[in-house]
Amino acid sequence: MKYVVWAVSLIVIFQISEPGSVDITVISKGASLKERMSKGCPVNPDSLYNRQEILRQFAGILNKATPPDLQELFKKYVEDERAVDFFVYDLTDTSNKNISKVDCVNFTNNHIYHFAATRIPFSISYIAVLEGGKMKIFDALNCSEGKGDLGNLLLYLNEKLKDDKNKDEIITRVKNYRRYGTYWRVDEFGTQCKESEKIPENPDRLYHRGRVFDELAAILFAQITSNVKYKHFPYMLREEDERGIGFFIYDLTEPTNKQTSLVERIDFTNNHVYHFAYIDLPYSFSNIAILEDGKLKVFKAINCDGGRDKLSDVMNYLKEKLKNDENRNAILKRVSSYRDYGVYTSFNNLSVPQCKEIESKIPPIK
Repeated sequence: MKYVVWAVSLIVIFQISEPGSVDITVISKGASLKERMSKGCPVNPDSLYNRQEILRQFAGILNKATPPDLQELFKKYVEDERAVDFFVYDLTDTSNKNISKVDCVNFTNNHIYHFAATRIPFSISYIAVLEGGKMKIFDALNCSEGKGDLGNLLLYLNEKLKDDKNKDEIITRVKNYRRYGTYWRVDEFGTQCKESEKIPENPDRLYHRGRVFDELAAILFAQITSNVKYKHFPYMLREEDERGIGFFIYDLTEPTNKQTSLVERIDFTNNHVYHFAYIDLPYSFSNIAILEDGKLKVFKAINCDGGRDKLSDVMNYLKEKLKNDENRNAILKRVSSYRDYGVYTSFNNLSVPQCKEIESKIPPIK
């Protein structure tokens, strides 16, 4: 069998051996980490693809992206059909991934995968699209010198997925691809691309965009139970290059100002009202933030009965605050239909907010 890998304009032919048979052993829930790691992965369900060989190709791509003098020290490799020092996340089926030493990712025709190194300085993101035994690779998406940029990828996928009933959800995940991964900090926090993106300053000097995102991300993370945190959000990025990772934010005062993907960047303005939540529907607990003289007033988890606050609390507060604002009625109307201002996608086959997963001790409003 042969695979063709497109990396921008470069075409590389790989000769791949036919996948061999692997005995499937049921592992009990109580098995230790060592026991689970010792069990081999079952044969890849789609016979077009050999798990070990695809992972080796991914590792090779990532190693070439690592500075030459550091390649041996931070080498990505494959062990027992599992990624080591890098992750693979299926954006078509989020339950399918290799983000730990016990995961066995399946490679399926027409699925879309995000892969990158786990160490943040070398965590350059790639998207692989599997097509008829071949792979199309879009490279260095999170680096300004990347030739397989996100805009080109989205154009390609809009056409490829035009008849797919799950197109909108898949596209939403691709637009927020950095959410789907696991990362380790190494000295420098940022990814060390050859060229760094020049980030425009937030127009309102009362607010530093990155610091606001840090605070919003901390609020979201604090809302979910520990079980969910460490099962579905392990070592997740929260903010990168002054963009939120894994959540959207919509300005309800000026709705053209928003971040719903990694190709957008929002501005923070005094006295504006914002809606923010995770994009993953089971944990998409809605919050309303109001910027006031350099501080944030936040109403939390208002779409859940178990949340600390209610929509009526927000409306009553804003009716008084906006009593002299000429746009008062338009803003209040948007706030009343806040869930219309956001993007959402199912996660692990769950498509409604799991309000039972709200942390019972949500920190109070500041």
